[in-house]
Amino acid sequence: MKDMNQEQIEWTLIRKQIDGCLTDEERECLERWMAGDERRRGFVEHACLYYKRDLPMVDETRISEAWQHFARSRREKQQKRIFSLCSWSAAAVVILVVGIWVWLSGEREMPIERSPKMIAWGSNSVRLIISDGTEINLTSKEPGQTIIDKGVNIQLNKESLFYEENQLTRDTLYHMVEVPRGGEYHLTLSDGSGVWLNAESRLTYPVTFGTSERRVRLEGEAYFEVEPGKGRFVVETGDMNVRVLGTAFNVNAYKNEAATRTTLVHGKVEVLTAKDDLQKILAPGEQAIFDRESGRLDVKQVNTDLYTRWIKGQFVFRDTPLRDIMRTLARWYEMEYEFTDPELESLCFYGVISRFERVEGLLEQFEKTGKVHFEYRGNKVMVKK
Repeated sequence: MKDMNQEQIEWTLIRKQIDGCLTDEERECLERWMAGDERRRGFVEHACLYYKRDLPMVDETRISEAWQHFARSRREKQQKRIFSLCSWSAAAVVILVVGIWVWLSGEREMPIERSPKMIAWGSNSVRLIISDGTEINLTSKEPGQTIIDKGVNIQLNKESLFYEENQLTRDTLYHMVEVPRGGEYHLTLSDGSGVWLNAESRLTYPVTFGTSERRVRLEGEAYFEVEPGKGRFVVETGDMNVRVLGTAFNVNAYKNEAATRTTLVHGKVEVLTAKDDLQKILAPGEQAIFDRESGRLDVKQVNTDLYTRWIKGQFVFRDTPLRDIMRTLARWYEMEYEFTDPELESLCFYGVISRFERVEGLLEQFEKTGKVHFEYRGNKVMVKK
């Protein structure tokens, strides 16, 4: 039986199969390749099962290593006739062994001493700015305290704020929560809606809502779970307004990103540009992208998990350019960065990584691909070939 030809593999298709975001045309292409040999299908199926377990890195190098071990093991088993396991069982065992080997080798190779290049996490000193401009450092407050603003009570829980419903106030009072680099925060608005704020984000909102409309303003990134049946809910950003009735969605509106994105997990939302000249209705699993340079508003199908995993404490990179990865990391760690070669900015990587790993160990995983090298000058990371 002839060997499976590794050169015929389109690695991007296997990556997208793992992510669950193949187009119909790409799925047909991958199916044709797998149909050529059942062992190929076994490899892809078990690679998907293995790599969906949140390991530190999933990239072409490691998939290639898994392939080499898989193919070599198949040849040895065929020659020696020791085992009579079926193809998919062999593939499962090999993928598991290779995965453990890759995981453990990564653990062994990671240096313990990193004192010359320690980069700190950002501060989690979240601020609440109440109606009269008073700034309150929420991190310094003990859970269980009550913050009072002109008769309105706000309960401070562990790393979250809770606004009581139906509180009476003569004026429309606005509060603002600011989350710094390296921070994150959760608050429950007076209508019962939950908001998770990512690092370097700011949310402005009324302490009580009217009966017809609930409107908040976001700078940065937030995940919303909107309480239904209490009037239209509107999220304003500088480029995009998102109108919902009751749903869960993520809005990424950082100023230093090329686009503003709204990703719908479930429910239904209406997305409009700030001038209301462009409009899209999203279904679950769709993402609206407003490109600031072109002024276009487009919609595409996505794996929503990739855009919401941050609320579970993880970075998720799927064929992500290194320039975007470094920009994301710089919002979480006290670090600056510089590319010594512009070509490096477009290098793409895959990985699911804890946000609570040290950045040096995280970047080491990228270095293992042999495509990039990082040097440290204080809190500045130099990105080199």
